[in-house]
Amino acid sequence: MISAQLPDPQLQLLFYAKVTKYMLHGLCGVDNPQAKCMINGKCSKHFPKEYRERTDWVEDSYPLYARPNNGLVFECNRARFTNQYVVPYCPQLLLFDCYLNVKISAGLGTVKYLSKYIYKGPDRATMEISGGMQDEIKAHLDGCFIGPTEACWKIFEFNMHSESLAVQHLPIYLPNEHYVNFHAYQTVNAVLARQNVKKTELTTWFDYNSAYDDGLSLTYW
Repeated sequence: MISAQLPDPQLQLLFYAKVTKYMLHGLCGVDNPQAKCMINGKCSKHFPKEYRERTDWVEDSYPLYARPNNGLVFECNRARFTNQYVVPYCPQLLLFDCYLNVKISAGLGTVKYLSKYIYKGPDRATMEISGGMQDEIKAHLDGCFIGPTEACWKIFEFNMHSESLAVQHLPIYLPNEHYVNFHAYQTVNAVLARQNVKKTELTTWFDYNSAYDDGLSLTYW
């Protein structure tokens, strides 16, 4: 699904043309110290990548894709590009004839990052010097903002969230050792006289399902 290698021009000429046109990072590092991606003498995108015979998975990060030193080279304007300069791509998406950098989220950390990235907006701080009372409502409204992605999502009235197989943990107690809530003005006898004083959320759930059991088997866990 994802590759970071030059296709074989003898076997996949059209594919090779798309990769070399859209999915190559410009020469940088020692070969081109003046490249725009260079910061403090190093490429901010970490190119050229190291040669790698196989793809390695890294915990809470993106995979290190296979970039074998197989001799495939693309030459353009006296520059030589190897697998070290290939940006990860999805072969099927190259049908759109444009640059599309695709990566696999291999860990929970990257999934959380992508979710936060969608809704992130510009950094903003509110500061006011005043001797009067602070208008907290106005300060809250001034500090509210949404990013362009979330704005489009709201305009098209798409669902903002969804839940699947919601699970609620019901507390389990030893017999007659469950918690009972009561008001300070109530006496012990009044609390014990309640109709459901001996029931808990779990036992009530069992009673409810038993009362409406239509013959289907229930699974408790």
